[in-house]
Amino acid sequence: MGFNIAGIVINKNLENSIESIEKAFSWNLGFVEEIKFEQASENWKEESICDIYFSSNGTFIFLNMEMCIDEYKMKDSKVLTYALSETSMSFNVNITENGFITRSLMESDGQVFVNKGEKLEIEYTTNDTSEIIWNQIEKISGENFWYIEPSEKAFRYKLLPFSEKIIETPTIQPIEKQEPPKPQIVKIEKQWWQFWK
Repeated sequence: MGFNIAGIVINKNLENSIESIEKAFSWNLGFVEEIKFEQASENWKEESICDIYFSSNGTFIFLNMEMCIDEYKMKDSKVLTYALSETSMSFNVNITENGFITRSLMESDGQVFVNKGEKLEIEYTTNDTSEIIWNQIEKISGENFWYIEPSEKAFRYKLLPFSEKIIETPTIQPIEKQEPPKPQIVKIEKQWWQFWK
């Protein structure tokens, strides 16, 4: 079956600063339970689940594939956003530094969709996108993914809606009665990341 994981890697240990993750990514995290790294890094993460592992010098966040299509940014940090599906041979890599994107690769079944930014050092020795992802996970976190003990401590969070926040309701002005707009037929193209569904 192969690996089918997605997530974010940050070049800082943010164990004592979960609120900085929430602020940077516009998330509302609710702590669920302590888990093991083996569970945190499992294939096919459910929607709304956010598992986090803190290494000595990095933060690993494991998410649902669809949450890792676009890049994540954090001030004064290097951030890797990746999606790796060996089942469908679909890969996505986005690297940002201090809020600016520096490298973006998107590939599915051998077809390249995006190739932007300056080549990474690893790309001069391989064009295997999955190998590039594993390399960048280690480079950015300072930890080799394969050497992390499956029993290491990780944390499960749930991505919660911001329902408790007060949002001002706009004033609605009455409008004159009008004919309802005619429905339009919109053709939706299959997105590259839907290949792993």
